[in-house]
Amino acid sequence: MTDFYSDFRGVGANGLTAEQYFYKQVFDAFKANTENQTLPFFNKDLSRIPRELSTGKIINNENSIALEQVASKNGYKSNLWIYGDELNKLQKEVGNLYYKKGTQPVLCLTKYFGSTHLNEQDLYIAEGGSGKKEQYLYNLDSLDERSQQKVRKYYEIANETDRRYTESNYKAFQSNARQNMLGQSDARKNARSRALAASQQGGMNLSMVTQCHYLHNLSNAIGKPNDIHSGLQNPGAQRQCYETCARLAEKVTVGTLKEHEAGRMLCSALNAGTEFQRISVAKGYNLENAKKIEEMKVADYNRNKPYRRSGGMSY
Repeated sequence: MTDFYSDFRGVGANGLTAEQYFYKQVFDAFKANTENQTLPFFNKDLSRIPRELSTGKIINNENSIALEQVASKNGYKSNLWIYGDELNKLQKEVGNLYYKKGTQPVLCLTKYFGSTHLNEQDLYIAEGGSGKKEQYLYNLDSLDERSQQKVRKYYEIANETDRRYTESNYKAFQSNARQNMLGQSDARKNARSRALAASQQGGMNLSMVTQCHYLHNLSNAIGKPNDIHSGLQNPGAQRQCYETCARLAEKVTVGTLKEHEAGRMLCSALNAGTEFQRISVAKGYNLENAKKIEEMKVADYNRNKPYRRSGGMSY
C-alpha cells in the first residue's frame, strides 16, 4: 500500500522548520519556473482557483501560491488537490492508489489571515485530512490514471462548488466594474495601494509580478479566463515579469538571501495580488460585507435549529 506523505516529518540535517520548508519549496519551484519560462500566471491550463477535492473548498492565501508554483513546475494541468492523509484513508475503501514517478507533494500550512476568511468556501488546512496544521497535498494529476478514476467521486463536489463560486464572483465583478465607471471606488483604490505597497520587498519592486498574479487569479475567480487572461499574453509584460523574477532568484544564487527568505518575500508580494483579486469580486469592493453575510446565515441557522434537552426531546 502506498504511503502518501501526510504530516510534516522534518527535513533531516538541514533542520528546517515547517515554515522554512514551506517557503523553500515555493522558491525552488519559482526558480525552476523562472528558468523554464513556466510561471503559473501565464499557464492557461491552471484555469481555476486551487481546490481541495474532499471538501470542495478553495485553497487561498500563501498555500495557493505554493500549489500553483509546484503545479506549473511539474506540468500539472489540474488545480485540484487532495490531502495525503485522505488518500491513505481512501486506499482502505477503494484499494491501492499510486502516484506517478517524480511526484512532489506540497506542504501547506494553516494560515490565519484577517477576519475575512469565509468558512463556507475557504479552506483552513487543519480542518481536514489529519487535522494537523502542516499537511501535504497531492495534485490530482500526480496520481496515475487508475487512481484518478478511484477518487473521481469527489470531482462533482469540487466542480459544482467551483461553478457556483465563479458565477457569483462574475456577477459581483460586473457590478463593481459598473460602480467604478461612475467614479473610482475608494475601497478599490485603497486595496490597490495596499497591493502595490506589499509588492516592495527587500529593496525590490515586484509590482509587475504582483499584477500578473492578480490578473491570473481574477480570470480564474470569475470563470472567464479569456476575458482577463488575454492581458497576460502581452510579450512586454511577460518579459518584464520574468526579468524581475530572475533578479530575485539571483539574490539567492549570490548568497544575499536564503531560499526560504526569498520564498517568503515572493509570497508576501503575490498574496497582495490575491487579496486585491478577492476584493475585486466582493460586492462593493468590500470583503467585510461577505463575512457579515456569512455570520448572519450562521446566526440564523443557530437561532432556528431544534433545541435539544439532555433527555433527547426536541422542542
